[in-house]
Amino acid sequence: MTLALVVALTSLLYLGFEMSEAASRRVEEKHLLLQRDLLLANVIQILQRKRKELNSSQGLEMLVELPLELEAEGIAVELTFDSAAKGINPNNFVMKDDRNRTIINPDFVLLFDRILQTYDVENKELFIAMIEDTLDPDLNERIPGSELALSNRRFAQGAIEGRAKFHMLIQRYIELTQDPKILAVPWDKILSFHAPKIDLNHIEPTLLRLILPYLGEETIQQITTGKAKLYGSLKELPLAKEDRAELKKYGVVPFVPILQGDLVVREGKRRGEVKFIYDLAEQRVLEIEEKIF
Repeated sequence: MTLALVVALTSLLYLGFEMSEAASRRVEEKHLLLQRDLLLANVIQILQRKRKELNSSQGLEMLVELPLELEAEGIAVELTFDSAAKGINPNNFVMKDDRNRTIINPDFVLLFDRILQTYDVENKELFIAMIEDTLDPDLNERIPGSELALSNRRFAQGAIEGRAKFHMLIQRYIELTQDPKILAVPWDKILSFHAPKIDLNHIEPTLLRLILPYLGEETIQQITTGKAKLYGSLKELPLAKEDRAELKKYGVVPFVPILQGDLVVREGKRRGEVKFIYDLAEQRVLEIEEKIF
């Protein structure tokens, strides 16, 4: 299966080389852009064709372990994959209660309080209130200054769709408090925005340390970067029942079918990159970020 996937990806990427080479003769100034877009289309096509094989913990792990590097006609291509469910989704700060009412998730308040305290952020209450006020539907401030939509007309109330919007909260917090310590928090290793759950087999070690702060480093490595196998359930973890229950509070599950891909195309001194989020179960692209250097 692994060899078949490599052959399929390689074949489609080379097909992209040939197709874009023909197109580039007509539009030379868009050569790199055409290469990048055609190759991305080919990658999405193979992900769709191989849905059954890839939509599992084993399939996702196979993609993560198979970075591809190809070169032809003076063009170099790098393709890597990773889970897009390695961190915690801040949108889960709100939840539905037994009466289907939207309420604040107390477990998330506790975790973010611990995160901010760990990195000596001075006004934890304000930043947590800023997240809560962003996600709730009203414009009532929990703490003076915590409702960003009141001070920034371009700030959209509601879901925090990605890092850019979350960074706006950070910048506003710094403006209000003159406290830059919040920038020391490794948010990139803590947050994920496209999956409602956290993939047990790809959880970031930094996040695991924060969820279970008394866990030994050896155990953390055994669960994350040093694991000997894929875990099929929380029961398989070398943890006490209470620790497994704590992970469950934050939506840690054995498999989340959300994939992050990174396609880099180099031609001469120019470089094009596409980062994309792909839902293996639904067979659709959730987000694309494109850059040309």
